[in-house]
Amino acid sequence: MLNHFWGFAQLPDNIPYPSNGEDNPMTLVCQFALGEGSVCVFADLDYFFGDIDVDGGHIGEWDSNLYKVLYAPTTQNLHEHEIRYEDGTSAVPEPRELTGYPSLVLSKPTCWQDELAQDYPDYQVLVQLEEDDDIGLRFYDCGTLFFLIKPEDLQARNFNRVKCVLYSY
Repeated sequence: MLNHFWGFAQLPDNIPYPSNGEDNPMTLVCQFALGEGSVCVFADLDYFFGDIDVDGGHIGEWDSNLYKVLYAPTTQNLHEHEIRYEDGTSAVPEPRELTGYPSLVLSKPTCWQDELAQDYPDYQVLVQLEEDDDIGLRFYDCGTLFFLIKPEDLQARNFNRVKCVLYSY
């Protein structure tokens, strides 16, 4: 399944799976087809899944070492990267289809519109990630994590300047 939230990332062999710099693999937030290629959005979310012993993101704009957006120019010959615990069980939430999920891809924001317009007027939402009680994902108090991109960067398939920002009450 190419278009999904969570689950395992599918990447070409020449694109390494991102880690947080401590050999801890980042969590795949979502993967979706874009034209002939594929976009994978990753973030260091362990803290927000309840692992309070790790450093995590914070309210506001995140440092670039806490997230990564990768683009593969093709959807052919992708390799699935399974992230598993030592006992072989999956270390990531089960995949969900992009449609029908409360989070959004390439859409207008459903919340924090005024803050986004003020703080990031030249950006659009690449991904909006909501809290999810079913998988134990909490962003402080009713928070939302946004991955933002400039329209010209999206058109050029340049994901090096994506911003990641968390808003919460």
